[in-house]
Amino acid sequence: MKNREILPVTALMLGILLITACSSSKVAAPDGSGKVNLAGTWTVSNIDFEGISKTGFKVTVFDDAPYSCFVGSQWTLTGSGNGSYTIPASGDCASGERTIFWGQQTENGVPTFLFKKLPPGSKPSKITDGFKLTVKSVNANSLVLQDDIFFEGKTIYINYHFTR
Repeated sequence: MKNREILPVTALMLGILLITACSSSKVAAPDGSGKVNLAGTWTVSNIDFEGISKTGFKVTVFDDAPYSCFVGSQWTLTGSGNGSYTIPASGDCASGERTIFWGQQTENGVPTFLFKKLPPGSKPSKITDGFKLTVKSVNANSLVLQDDIFFEGKTIYINYHFTR
């Protein structure tokens, strides 16, 4: 199954160019309560679904690992756009750190979080695929990112709950 959030090359490159040229690490809260700096260390505390039962549902996310492997993962985001996430060792999860390049932007009034995985030794400008998640909520200590996936004829949503 291919995730819908993989961006076309042109859109991703334009988005990354805009992110690096004029964006900060602050994202506008969807409720209008101000901007929150995303730079720092975040931990995925929970993952839930909308539109499908989590029971028996298995999906690989971010072209990496089953969604359950991301619970407890630690995401380090710097103000420069560099970052990483680390999947903890548990069960059948391929643990370890993955390097990413990230940013945020607003599309049609909706804040989004963008990132692309960087294989060792590669530069962000050479990577053409990435991921886009909607910022559902954010404050100084919590963040919810939503990933939409077209599955069995309908859109389902995966919500990643982060804490700092």
